[in-house]
Amino acid sequence: MKKMIQALAVLVAGAGVLGVSSVTASANSQYSAKRSKSVRLVWRKSMKRHAFQATTGARYSKHLGIRYSNNDVTPTVTWYTDAHEKLYKKNKGHNAIYYHVKSADGTLQGWIWRGYLKTPKKAATPTVDTSADSGKTVDDIAMTRYLFPNSIYDAKLHNAANNFLSTDEFSAVSDMRDNMSSQVAFFTPFKTTKYIDFQSKDPNSLKSIDAALTAAGYDAKTRSTTYSGWYVGGSLVSLDSSYEGIEPGEGIIYLIQK
Repeated sequence: MKKMIQALAVLVAGAGVLGVSSVTASANSQYSAKRSKSVRLVWRKSMKRHAFQATTGARYSKHLGIRYSNNDVTPTVTWYTDAHEKLYKKNKGHNAIYYHVKSADGTLQGWIWRGYLKTPKKAATPTVDTSADSGKTVDDIAMTRYLFPNSIYDAKLHNAANNFLSTDEFSAVSDMRDNMSSQVAFFTPFKTTKYIDFQSKDPNSLKSIDAALTAAGYDAKTRSTTYSGWYVGGSLVSLDSSYEGIEPGEGIIYLIQK
């Protein structure tokens, strides 16, 4: 019965899509109860009309229950906004903003994370709901060495942090967070592992990142003395990140004591 309900939900979701577009755009439509339950609505509001296009990520029903289509299936469609919502990602512990969009002819619609939406080249620059300005994000290696001057930078730990941040499936993120040691198994045997999750207000500023680590309980003295000689690697989400549900400025630091 559950599978039948899911199948009907997908069918209903695609019913309003007409013509050739319906065959293409709903080809990878699927329902996920786990994905829907992994988020909580914070607010939903109307918004002004802005034009966007999207070539990465996916388009969902309200509350992310049904994935209508991957955005690479509709790369040339111009989307027009009429609403936005904030969803709390339970497994990630922070929020993400989604825009409700429609195609010009009204046959396609859905919710797309704002990080996937880009301004069309010929369209006017829209006013988007974001506090971050464009700019170059601090390099991950430079950041790690600055934050932990007496630790030993390791590329494998950097890659592990990158892999964590680029994991979009909510269940996979939860599993990785709960089983951190499996990500750094290449360091066995080791005495101690440390995982630090922080949020910087400005990923372009080392001072802002430093302040975020201090706020998380790791001030400059602690980082330079307590973790002296430890192996370290980290990653930071850039302002132009295409990672779904991850805010710019989120950072991950892995520390290993052999």
